[in-house]
Amino acid sequence: MSVSPQVSMPAARPRTGAGRIGFAGPLLACLLTAAGVVLLHDAVAEADRRPGRTWLAAVLDGLDGLTASWWMIPAGVAVAGAGVWLIVTAVRPRSRRTLAVTSATGVFLHVRDVARLASAAAEDVDGVRSARSVAGRRAVTVTVTSPDPEIAGRVQEAVERRLSVLEDPLPVTVRVRSGPLPKEDA
Repeated sequence: MSVSPQVSMPAARPRTGAGRIGFAGPLLACLLTAAGVVLLHDAVAEADRRPGRTWLAAVLDGLDGLTASWWMIPAGVAVAGAGVWLIVTAVRPRSRRTLAVTSATGVFLHVRDVARLASAAAEDVDGVRSARSVAGRRAVTVTVTSPDPEIAGRVQEAVERRLSVLEDPLPVTVRVRSGPLPKEDA
């Protein structure tokens, strides 16, 4: 009986954000729901054959005889601009906020987790009082507080070593701020 070599799992795809439709989606859902309520009301009113006007008929009668006014131009431009914005938002690529870790199965870290790793690595360096990091998909910036102005090289080396697990290592920038010396207990 022959044993086939074990095949690893296929790599996962990176997570993507919801994109910029997060604001427009709920707004359009509310507008669509309102239109549905109006149409349902009018359908029930027509089916009952009760005297009275439907909402759409009332709106159309109100608009009947309306002539062009100055305010219609900016309103039309605003509505057209909103339509163009919705189209651009719909076709725009979704945001990617994760970075791939060297792995056969597809492991990803969110950029805020990369920043946390960088801060932890910087704080492990002797002479660093505190560290803050900001990470993106292209670079990491670490700001450390230390009385030693020459500590930047050691911090950069420590952070790069910690982030070497990333599939595409990010360039690291280190900023050193001199902090107050600790107070001596009397």
